[in-house]
Order: sequence, then C-alpha cells, then structure tokens
Amino acid sequence: MKISLALSGGGIRAMAHLGVVEVLRRNGFEIAAISGSSGGAIVGALLSDGKSPKEILEIMKGLKLKDLAGSSSKGGFFGLGKLERILKSVLSVDRIEDLDTPFVVACTDLTNGEALYFDKGPLTKLCMASSSLVPLFSPVRYEETLLADGGFMDNMPTKPLEKFNYPIVAINVNPIPRKEPKGMVSTTVRTLVLMMSANIKASAQFADFYIEPPKCGEMNIFDLKKGVEAYEEGVRVTEESLKKLKNALLDKKK
Repeated sequence: MKISLALSGGGIRAMAHLGVVEVLRRNGFEIAAISGSSGGAIVGALLSDGKSPKEILEIMKGLKLKDLAGSSSKGGFFGLGKLERILKSVLSVDRIEDLDTPFVVACTDLTNGEALYFDKGPLTKLCMASSSLVPLFSPVRYEETLLADGGFMDNMPTKPLEKFNYPIVAINVNPIPRKEPKGMVSTTVRTLVLMMSANIKASAQFADFYIEPPKCGEMNIFDLKKGVEAYEEGVRVTEESLKKLKNALLDKKK
C-alpha cells in the first residue's frame, strides 16, 4: 500500500522516524511522498533520496555536537554550515524536485509570519532553514525572505501531503512528559518544544494515522548519543501499532 509520511522535527528524536519507516517497509508499505520539519526534514530528504533507514542511522551516528555548531550569522548563537556541508556530501541531488520520492520541506517565514512549504528549490539550504531553531541557530536568507525552523509554524506538515492523495501517516517525536526543567539551556529547549507542540494537534487532524513514540519525550533533542535509542523506540511503537494502522488505512480505502 502506498502512503505519505509527515515527519515532525525534534533533533535527535527524529531518528525514531527511521525505526517507523523500517517497520512500515518490512510490512509492505511503500512511502510514496514525504514532508518534514526541522530534523524531520533532514531525515525526509535522505529517505526521499533513496537511502535506507539503517544507512541514514549510520550517517547520523557519525555526527558530533561540534558538527552542528558552526559560526553564526545574524540572529542566532550558531550557524548550521557544517551540518549543511555534511548533508550535501551524502545526498545525490542538489534540488528537491530531483529526488526519487516527492518531498516537501516546511519552513517558517520570519519576514511575513507564515509557514512556507517547498517542493522545489535547493535541497540542503532549505533543510537547514527548516532546522534553524532560532535563537540557538541563525535563520537562513532565501530569495526575499528570512527562514527559520519549520516547527515554529507547522512541526508535523500533513496539509501539503493532501495533494498526493495517499493515506497520511503522521509521526510526532515530541510527546510532552511531566518534567521540570533545570538550568537555562534545559528551560529554553523545553519552552521551544512546548511552543512547537501547540501546532501538532491542528496538523494531526489531516492525518489518517498518528504515531507518537512515548519514550522520545525523555530524550534531550541535542543528545546525539540517543540516536539508536530513538530508532529502536520508533521500531517498538510501530510494531505495537501495526494492526491498528492497517485497519485504519484499510477503512480509508473503502
């Protein structure tokens, strides 16, 4: 069965998307279109380029925090230039429209205050824009606009997938556990995640099935050592949900 996937952002938690896709493919689902915000955009770009979940996991396992924190431009403490170069080196195409699988990147337009969805344009640049978690990372200048993390306006972009006419499976890797943050960085990250979770409910209305790996909520989004754990959590929750998923999508086809 052909399906579309909407992948939320969430830093290293986005590795859970790979576990979900691994189980879906193993059970006969074909990923026919993908959308993503932030970390979900990076994972989505690699999947749309034909990389397998395990190949992508290996790429991400090689990343270190210093690969994220490059020199900044205006509007942020750090830039994502290093990560952009790494991503560019492993992708086989330069533009979104040349990917094997249709792909949509969600970004926040800081200039006009709206969500923008790109299904064509420079792939790595727009993925970095979608991942620019201001104020930690600098926004990205593109054409006439200043772009930032897609999660600010649409952290699980289901709506742009409707045009493909496949059942939409939405994956949110940011469940909100009860937790009191400690320290400035922890409080800042917690605040940003809470803010971005506010638009998840609105996007979920356009999904035919919704997956939320619960243990991902306990992971620090910048703890790159948690990648394998997030992947395994994606596998676990999808295997547990498989019967409900199949029934929901079969009902959709009727």
